[in-house]
Amino acid sequence: MLWIITFVLSVLSLVLFVRGLRMRRLLRELEGAVRSRRRMLPEDSSDVLERIGALGLVDSLNGLIDSHNHASAQKSGYSSQVEAMLGAVQEVVIVFDADRVVEYANRSAEKLFRGGQSIHGLRLEGVFRSLTLLELLDAAAKVDRTEPTQIRIEQGNETLWFEASCAKVTGLEPADSQSTLLVLHDITQLKALEVMRREFVANVSHELRTPLTIIKGFAETLIDDEATINPKARLRFTSKILNNAERLHVLVEDLLTISRLESRPDQIEPVDQPLRPLLDEVAENYRARMNSETQAIVVSVEEGIDTLPFDRYRIHQVLDNFIENVFRYAPAFKRIQLEATLDSDSGHVRCAVVDDGPGIPAKDLPHLFERFYRVDKGRSRETGGTGLGLSIVKHIVQLHGGSVLAESKQGEGTRMSFTLPRG
Repeated sequence: MLWIITFVLSVLSLVLFVRGLRMRRLLRELEGAVRSRRRMLPEDSSDVLERIGALGLVDSLNGLIDSHNHASAQKSGYSSQVEAMLGAVQEVVIVFDADRVVEYANRSAEKLFRGGQSIHGLRLEGVFRSLTLLELLDAAAKVDRTEPTQIRIEQGNETLWFEASCAKVTGLEPADSQSTLLVLHDITQLKALEVMRREFVANVSHELRTPLTIIKGFAETLIDDEATINPKARLRFTSKILNNAERLHVLVEDLLTISRLESRPDQIEPVDQPLRPLLDEVAENYRARMNSETQAIVVSVEEGIDTLPFDRYRIHQVLDNFIENVFRYAPAFKRIQLEATLDSDSGHVRCAVVDDGPGIPAKDLPHLFERFYRVDKGRSRETGGTGLGLSIVKHIVQLHGGSVLAESKQGEGTRMSFTLPRG
């Protein structure tokens, strides 16, 4: 809706802007004519001079000049306001003539296509290359206004998407002027979100279908072969059904958590409190699951870190997720370091879970916090992972005003960390 309003305002503003420019030119011509009033007076104008006098005539003409100058200044000021307004909008606004030569381009257009340099006087074909846009310009020559059309423009190594509309600028002088207004609304981010939405739907469908298929298959076997299935097989089948039902439950809970965090940021309730007790509590919870002779979890907090605002339940959830991943993907670890330090770059507190496991390949690190991304897909499903845990972590941390980071070297271990503002 915003870009449509911008488009209409741009059309109206440009009409008034161009009219203002032409009115200002006419006023200058009229002013020159008035200033040469002596040559304009007819030879038999003595009767006029006799009635009002030469001085009165001069005063009248000077008053006319002042009026014209005032009107010209008003038009000039309004034209400047219109130009400033068009320059401030984020949409790309370009006016071109019948030969597709640029007559006007706002700052957004010049920044996009020429890095801020003027494109006035250039042909549109030399400004950008897009077959769809050229077809739109052909259509614009035959109608007063085109329907919004999605176009793709390649800018260096980047692909940009725009919704483009054209409209003829009417009411100009002379009457045969054929200027056209082109407005481009950037929808690159919307396109990326649409791709993410499709991928998300596809991933959710796959994640739901797999356990449902298993549950359905074993349930049908139990019903169809009830009389012939021995007790051990029956127990194995029902265990499979239960495990996959639990897997579905965890997946649905993770999806609901993401939905709540995205739709209701107020679910995060930061409270000023010390961090050390939470780290100690988390570490103690996992010691019972470790081999006390070969494995250990150690807590360290840098001096100077006292209280800071955070949601205890949610940050507990973040730490649980990091440590659960160590147990799941690096079960042979010897030491987990749970630490809190002062981040020198941001001034925030950085919490980290460091392990000495096998590490994560470098190619996977940038994608770890994406939804449904798994380094080892088969193993993740076997251990009950949904592929949403780290995405939930990222949401929680960002709602606290922090950021997440994954660092790893294969054969040396992994460091998963996040920052929390100190208030």
